[in-house]
Amino acid sequence: MRDVVDAYVEGGGKAARFAGNFMWQTRLEDDGATQVCHKYNARANDPLRETDRSTTSWEAPEVGRPGALTFGLNASQGVYTRYGFCCPRAPGGFTVYRPEHWALEGSDLYYGDVFGGESTVFGYEVDGLDYTVRHGLPYPTGDDGAPDGIEIIAMGLATLVEDNHGHEGVVQYLEDLDARFIAETMYYEATEETTDRVKRGSGMMVTMPKGRGEVFHAGTTNWVAGLIDHDPFVECITRNVLDRYLE
Repeated sequence: MRDVVDAYVEGGGKAARFAGNFMWQTRLEDDGATQVCHKYNARANDPLRETDRSTTSWEAPEVGRPGALTFGLNASQGVYTRYGFCCPRAPGGFTVYRPEHWALEGSDLYYGDVFGGESTVFGYEVDGLDYTVRHGLPYPTGDDGAPDGIEIIAMGLATLVEDNHGHEGVVQYLEDLDARFIAETMYYEATEETTDRVKRGSGMMVTMPKGRGEVFHAGTTNWVAGLIDHDPFVECITRNVLDRYLE
């Protein structure tokens, strides 16, 4: 699938993705009749675990093909927000950083505005990047394999750890299991140091030039909630993307 998307965009096509959690590499076997993905257990159980066909996270060093190379974002720099006690009081919307971007044209959104919060469009799984802030604007660092040219339009915070504040009767869904998995995936061991290094993430809306084409990615699983609720900002951005990419 990624080979087809990459070739299409590099040849001049435009690809839009309104979704989150771009995490797992799968493998087709039996002449395409069987789809295989060992996910969390790939390094223990996948017979191709030491090759670039290992069915683990795209960010695993043995795969060598970060998700951002295709869609501009990756899941290991997310993933959860407004889910259980992962960023439980987050606004539920994207914070705007580049209101002049073509994707926001006609939206009447300003720098620092939050849109989509009433529909919780930003959640529950989001994709992001390693980033730094300069003069109030976020920029990809490239340390996670993200290519040059990615423009961060809007973003919010996410986490891989569900903190426990000791409240009575609290039921945790995730705890730190995903953070430990990502730490082990990236650094081959889930120590306190490596887990702390990966547990804070983000979710983003970006555009990325790729070859002669372009990619737009609103990295959230809940984008559709804004369309269902007829959120005017979500509808405007979706229309702008489709108008540009289907022309």
